[in-house]
Amino acid sequence: MASKDFRIRGVVLGESRPSDILIRDGKISSITSAGRGKCDAGSANSIIAPTLFDIQVNGYGGIDLQGRDVLPEDVAKVDAKLRRIGVSHWIPTFITSSFENIEHGCATVAAALKDASLSRRIPGVHIEGPYISPHDGPRGAHDRRHVRKPNLREFDKWYKAADGRVAYITLAPEIDGAIPFTKEMVKRGVVVSLGHHNATPDAIARAVDAGARMCTHLGNGLASTINRHHNPLWPQMAKDSLHASVIADLEHLPPPLLKTIARVKGPDRLMITSDAVHIAGLKPGRYDFGGIPVELLKTGRIQLSGTDLLAGSATTLLQGVLNVARHTDLTLAQAFACASRIPAELFGVSNASTRANLIVFDLVRKAARDSARVQTILVDGSQVV
Repeated sequence: MASKDFRIRGVVLGESRPSDILIRDGKISSITSAGRGKCDAGSANSIIAPTLFDIQVNGYGGIDLQGRDVLPEDVAKVDAKLRRIGVSHWIPTFITSSFENIEHGCATVAAALKDASLSRRIPGVHIEGPYISPHDGPRGAHDRRHVRKPNLREFDKWYKAADGRVAYITLAPEIDGAIPFTKEMVKRGVVVSLGHHNATPDAIARAVDAGARMCTHLGNGLASTINRHHNPLWPQMAKDSLHASVIADLEHLPPPLLKTIARVKGPDRLMITSDAVHIAGLKPGRYDFGGIPVELLKTGRIQLSGTDLLAGSATTLLQGVLNVARHTDLTLAQAFACASRIPAELFGVSNASTRANLIVFDLVRKAARDSARVQTILVDGSQVV
């Protein structure tokens, strides 16, 4: 952003009256009651909210972060695309694959994070698997050929390739070696998240006692048919110490379940993620998804061609926040916190920066769903939209 003043107008989340925020040299210079003069972006009816933190991004805008071909500049390109949809912080995710693919992904992100601005916005990587359930259902779309038991020597090579920047790892608590592996992750400062599993309540309790702190996309990565009482979902919801991430595209979780998880976890232990794949941000149509034909529908749903089976997510994180605010008990301010402050606290990301990180938008209420008409987005003090 140039050194000239830039004035935005709107109602700051949590407030009742509109304000004028003066941005000078990329920093918030003053916040005053809205005047009658002209502003550069927004209006008295606009909403001013913090930018977002997406903790699970597999790719975006045609750029796939999986495999051996990804380059450091691809990470930077995804970052630029995400900033334009209001995501200022994010965690690249590498799913179950060969040792070499995951090692390459970790090293690629580490190389990209030599850029100081990227390093501020990306706290590390998420390794989703390969230490997950091998069974159909809880395994999800992960390749069974590469599912395996926890291996500390293998992980430490990934950890080294990532220059120690592994933010969290998703694993199944019931598999052999999961509990001692969890304890070792805690020693390294890596958050352990439970996901893609079919664990008993006892196994979940042991994992929590060992230091597990969250659940990956709770309500998904489960067997399609489960016992109504004895299943992995209820004990994870009941464990107050576990944060839970949710994919709030209304495809992965129906609104009643989304509302229930939000009500049980509350605004301080819920995190909203997009779980975006590389098809997200593209036009509706048919695409290749790791050799599998899929369809991106106009609704944003990605499904295996010729079926109704989900194959990732294409809904923006901002839309997910609006979905949570509409379909749960959480206020809009609380929903935004679940995609900004709450994950930042869990992963130790400081928001003490003096640079402006703001989304200014008009809320459009419709019968089918709410949407955002974005007026401007500021990331690290720069106007990206």
